This record gives sequence, structure tokens and C-alpha cells, in this order.
Amino acid sequence: MPSGKEIEQLIERQAKFWEVRKRLSDEGGEAARQALAHLGEGPWITVSKQWGSGGVELAQRIGEEMGWQVFDREILIAISENTKMKQTVLSRMDERAIGAFNDYIVQLLVPSDPGQLTYTREMVRVIWGIARQGNAVIVGRGANWILDPLYGLRIRVMAPLAHRLERLPGATEKEVRKRDAEQVSFIQRVYDKRIDDPEGYDLMLNMQSMDFETAVDVVMAALRKKLLARGQVFTSYNS
Repeated sequence: MPSGKEIEQLIERQAKFWEVRKRLSDEGGEAARQALAHLGEGPWITVSKQWGSGGVELAQRIGEEMGWQVFDREILIAISENTKMKQTVLSRMDERAIGAFNDYIVQLLVPSDPGQLTYTREMVRVIWGIARQGNAVIVGRGANWILDPLYGLRIRVMAPLAHRLERLPGATEKEVRKRDAEQVSFIQRVYDKRIDDPEGYDLMLNMQSMDFETAVDVVMAALRKKLLARGQVFTSYNS
């Protein structure tokens, strides 16, 4: 698992890369922009998932199939290490939207709380850094709304409520609906997007009617088709 320091170094390298790329593009005009557009980025897969849909397990299986690193809680760990904040504090904001007034009050009462704006800014930096490194499966946190869709595959994993309750022993319908609402609010507040907007995804999977092996095959086929269409090299660990 990459440490927060390693991810921070990666982000710094990518920030310098973007600066050089932008400067060359600005100085070189449209021809330079087209040439620079083909510089290596990705590949990556983002996995947006409903709680209990099997999205996390699917991401792990895709990572195993591809030989790619899966980033889920690792993103929160990197943010924690970069901001020196406890993960328990950051978990309060992780995929949960907080109103501006509540955020303000919390920071007054708990000065060490970074606030959702700081959390969001660092989250975006970490996701960008991971994606530019490539060969990564990024779970949740609206990564599909951040990254350039040219360089990876964006999937949404869903399942009917009854199916998800079967996968979540002890969870109540109220808890599942609350988690769904939190994710919807987070995406709306942070990205001003609807979480189920099909324009944000290349592939939407209903796991009620699909086993994991089939789902992995579908994702691999979609990724291969998309990358080959752009002339990118497609390789997997098991190919």
C-alpha cells in the first residue's frame, strides 16, 4: 500500500508536469495542445458504487485481474497523513455532504477540524495524483467527475435495495437509504452533479443479475475496447 508521503511525492511530480504541459500548450498554440494531449496519463478505472451493491468486492477483483493497485480507504489514509488529521475526523466528511453552516460551526467548536473544503481539496489532489500514475482502480468519492474520461473507464455499480440488504447482514432499510442519500448529497454539493447521471459513466452494472466473474469480464471488455479505440496499449496482469 502506498504511504501518504509516497502519494504526496507523486502529486508534486504531477503538479510540475501539469505546469510544464500548460506552459508549452499556451506558448505553442493549438498544434502543441493536440500533441500534448497524447502524453501518457492513466489508465485507470473509477468505481462508483451503492452501499451493499458489491462494488468494493468488484473493484478488488478487477484489481487482481489487472494487477493494479486498488485505492479506497488508502485515499483517506493519504489525506490523513498529508493533513496530519485523524482518520476518525476525516471519516465524518468522507462521501458525506456537510452544509456550509454546520461546517462553520464545527470548525468553531473543533479548531483542529479541517472543514469539508480542505478535505475536498486534498481529496481531489490525491485522486488526481493516483490517476496520473495510472494502473489504478479508484473506488468512490466522485473520482469519475474529476478525471478526464479519455484516459480510463468510469463504472457505476448498483443493485436493488432488497438485494443490497441481503448483502449487508444487520443493516436496516433506513440505514441503507440514509447512506444512499449521503452519497447523493456529497456528489451534488462537491461536484454539482447527479450521482446517477449516465453522462458520468461509461458502464453501469446491476449486480442483482450479474455474478462477479461476468462483471469483471464485462469491465475488461469495455476497458480494452475504449483504450484500443484511442490507440492506447492495453495490458493486464493475467493477459
